[in-house]
Amino acid sequence: MPAVVSAGRHGAPAPTGRSQPEVMRLIESVLLPGLVAWHQSLPAVVDERRAIELARRLVGPTGTGVRELLCEHYAGHGSLHRLFTGLVEPAARRLGDLWSSDDCTESEVTIGLCRLLSELRQLDGCGSRVAGHAGRAALVVPLPGEPHMLGAALDAESLWQAGWLPQSEYPETDDALQTLVAARHYDVLCISLSPSFRRSHRLDRLAQFISRARAVSLNPNLVVVVSGRAFHEDRSAARRVGADGSSRWASRFELLH
Repeated sequence: MPAVVSAGRHGAPAPTGRSQPEVMRLIESVLLPGLVAWHQSLPAVVDERRAIELARRLVGPTGTGVRELLCEHYAGHGSLHRLFTGLVEPAARRLGDLWSSDDCTESEVTIGLCRLLSELRQLDGCGSRVAGHAGRAALVVPLPGEPHMLGAALDAESLWQAGWLPQSEYPETDDALQTLVAARHYDVLCISLSPSFRRSHRLDRLAQFISRARAVSLNPNLVVVVSGRAFHEDRSAARRVGADGSSRWASRFELLH
C-alpha cells in the first residue's frame, strides 16, 4: 500500500521522491506479513450461482432469504474471507449488472448493499485475528460522495483480522478527508469506490485526491491502496490514479511494481 507511480492517462502524480526499491521494502515490512498470514491458502473461489441468487434477493421487496444464503455459505466454508471473496463481493457486482440490464434501479442497488452490510454485521465475532502489527494504523474510507460503503467495511474488517488497527471514517467532503489524513500518522490509506458500479468518471478526482493526501500526510511513506469494481476489473486503473496497490478481493492486495 505505499505510493510511487508515474503519471498516467488520468493525470496521476509523479513519484514523491522515493525509489522503487524503497517502496517495495516498505510494503514488504509493513503491509504484507499480516495479510499473507491471514489469507494464505485461501483462494477466492466465486460461487456465481449463489452470488446471482443473493443479488436478486437483495433487491427484492423485503430482502427475504439474504441471511440464510450468507449463513449457509459461511457454514460451508468456515471463513469470513471466503464469504467475502466467494459470495459477498461477487453479489455486489451482480447488483451492478442487474442495474445495467434495467432489472433494478440505482436506488435498489444502494438499498441492497445496505441490506448486505447490515446482515454481515450480524456475523461480527466470527472472524479470527492474527497477531502482529501492533500500532500499525490504517485509515479506511470511501471516496467522499460515494454512497456505497460496503467496500470500505470489507477492507476494514480484512485489515483488522490481519492484525492491523483500521480507523473507519465516512467524510462528506474532500477537505474533510484531507483533514483526517493530516491529523495523525497513518501507515496505510485505503480508499474505496463502489463495489457494484465502475465509477470511471471519478478516477480523475481520485487521482487528484491521492496526490493531495500524500502532500498533507504526516507519513512521508504513506501507502495508498484503492478498491472497488473499477479496480477489480482493470488492474491498470490503480496505477493511473497514483495508488501503490489495489484490493481486488477483500484483503487480497495487489501491489504495483
